[in-house]
Amino acid sequence: MISLDKIKIVSSIDYIKIIDKNRFDIHYKENDIVSYKFTQLQPFLLYVEANIKNQELIIEFTGKILRDNYPSLINQSNIKNCLLFINEIGFCFLDVEDILINGEVVKVDVTQDVPYPDCGELTKMIQANISNFRKYLPRIINGNFTIEKNVITKSHKCRLTIYDKSKEIRRAENKLFLSQLSDKQKLLNYFEGKVRFEMNLNSKEQIRKALHITDLSFDSVLSANVNPIWEFLDQILVDADSTDITAKCDDLKELLRGALLQVCDYDIKKVEAQLRLHSSPNTHISQTLKPFRELLKKINNTPTPPLKQTLQSLLLEIMIFFAVVAI
Repeated sequence: MISLDKIKIVSSIDYIKIIDKNRFDIHYKENDIVSYKFTQLQPFLLYVEANIKNQELIIEFTGKILRDNYPSLINQSNIKNCLLFINEIGFCFLDVEDILINGEVVKVDVTQDVPYPDCGELTKMIQANISNFRKYLPRIINGNFTIEKNVITKSHKCRLTIYDKSKEIRRAENKLFLSQLSDKQKLLNYFEGKVRFEMNLNSKEQIRKALHITDLSFDSVLSANVNPIWEFLDQILVDADSTDITAKCDDLKELLRGALLQVCDYDIKKVEAQLRLHSSPNTHISQTLKPFRELLKKINNTPTPPLKQTLQSLLLEIMIFFAVVAI
């Protein structure tokens, strides 16, 4: 079952009744009202727009709308409660049943929280095993490790963010959210030692492609029987077929490779850049990099099982756990 930390919905303007116009920003074109917009950033993101010009209702919110049940994230079993809670706030009334039947999901953050004791170690291993640094761009954005597909076309872009959820939930911007929980410590304990994997799907085409679906109804999106996070990692990481080496350099070639690794701070991305700089255009870089990857594992005593197998086990484990809870 897919779980989300953010969702954006588009439906008909007929499914909203504005109760308190003072809570909305009213936008005009000439003397005519074209839209009503409600924006809330704390204690969780909530955006509601009644667009008169396009006759659309636009709703966007994050998983924190679930309050104490935030760890379960937005999913098929609680999406109705999320929308009902918006009604409880009191600034508008949503026709929840019609939205669920007729609405479209146009943007999501597919999310999984997995148990791993050291987020920094995990992201370093992932970065060291990215298969193609031109096709997939690893970088740090707002302190979080991200990998983005390097394409111009928006519908083909895809970004995965990996970060320490325990640290993130304790940041100052989450103080108000935590203060409104009935059991703040229980939620903090849950996220202790959790690494969050978050895939941003920001267009209809991205959602359809990543979830292997043909329409964007709530039922199709939230019942999608795939793990797009694992599929993305499986595409970008090198095959887990290198041997587990525990000895030091055995010959001159390994010593020379070790010297380049040292100069490049044991960063495979920097090694690749040097190889491209000093190699002919016809050089098969991924094959040339392979012995460097193997040597890096030898130096660091990279433990078994291989990274791909480890990640797959982590991601499947948490999916199975929530599937059992749902039953």
